[in-house]
Amino acid sequence: MLDFYVWGSALGLSSIDAECLAILAYLHNAPPHSEYRLISTSNPSVTPSNVLPALLHDGVWISGYRPIVNHLTSKSLCRDLDEDLTSVQRADAVAHSAFLLANAAPLVDLSLYVSAANWSASTRPAYSSLLSFPLTWTLPPLLRAQAIQRAQHLGMAELDTDFDPNSGLHLTASRDALPETFRRHLPARTKKTVRDEMTPEQAAAIRLLSLVEDCLSVVNSLMLEQQPTSGKPPRFSPNISAPSSLDCLAYGFLALMVVPSVPRSFLKDWIFAKTPRLAFFVDSMAPSNLTPTTSQAEAAVGFSLRVADSLFRSLPGVGIYYAEEMRHRSESGVTGLGRRAWYLLTGLVATGATLSYGSYTYKRLAPFGAWKHVWRRQEVSKLSQFGELGSMLSSAMSAH
Repeated sequence: MLDFYVWGSALGLSSIDAECLAILAYLHNAPPHSEYRLISTSNPSVTPSNVLPALLHDGVWISGYRPIVNHLTSKSLCRDLDEDLTSVQRADAVAHSAFLLANAAPLVDLSLYVSAANWSASTRPAYSSLLSFPLTWTLPPLLRAQAIQRAQHLGMAELDTDFDPNSGLHLTASRDALPETFRRHLPARTKKTVRDEMTPEQAAAIRLLSLVEDCLSVVNSLMLEQQPTSGKPPRFSPNISAPSSLDCLAYGFLALMVVPSVPRSFLKDWIFAKTPRLAFFVDSMAPSNLTPTTSQAEAAVGFSLRVADSLFRSLPGVGIYYAEEMRHRSESGVTGLGRRAWYLLTGLVATGATLSYGSYTYKRLAPFGAWKHVWRRQEVSKLSQFGELGSMLSSAMSAH
């Protein structure tokens, strides 16, 4: 039995993830010879690598589009879509796949995750429809932070009005990003500048369109018409009967550029204006006969662990080390508490104990600047122990 795990359908597509769309397109064109199940899930932690798409075959997990395709073809579990390619075409397919991962994937990140308008209006609500509470509050921001980090080298932070690497408040957001209580005390602006009237995408339009053109114009030139007069969609290798594995991968990225309805549709607008063939290609590659089954609800313990995992990954500072440790354990096949885990756990316990003791000591201190009251015991004469007469003698003697 082959079990394929993919992200659930959202944004008008069969999946919200590009590589999941690619594996769905591959299975549509080359279904496995044996029985298989296609499972829609929103839980990447079902796999040791915490990555979807994933394949479970005879107790072995394989994650990622290309590793899954390599496993299926090497084990003769399905037809190889690249079997008719020449050695030169196979080499070109490897190079073109690397180009898509390096250039098309960051553009999808910019459109769906980095752009604050698209994220808040489309992408985050899509994840909210796939996830259960409280993961709707912890996992989407984590996924967005990972996408921002992947696209950071493009230098397009202007698309994220909530991000500023220096102060945590993006400079282009201006006074509109400040809380209402702060804006009340600022002098009212009588006139907006041209830049104030521009959206973040418009302010970065020159660099943004340059990135889009550099990627999509190359993809468009690499696709060739099967027969110019036949009306058939373009393909990377038009001389074969079925789409290749490269076509499936390209579909995953291009579908997320063309299909989702987003308020800042700079990718869709450019494709329909400059390269409408790519939109035709997306329509022709859409898998129509695959209906993933929804995964069963998680147990309470597993769901609690998943929530804790997302919280740990979201913690500033600690989340980075936690994610690295989990990745190391997945790649090394470590189970239980290894030496690295003991060191990390000991460090966390020691840090927590130190912070707790410091907080306890601080709370016991008197407020800074407060008056200090000192209570002292009044000295009593020994004559007072003889009753009223002793008290009278003590008062008379103290007067002299």
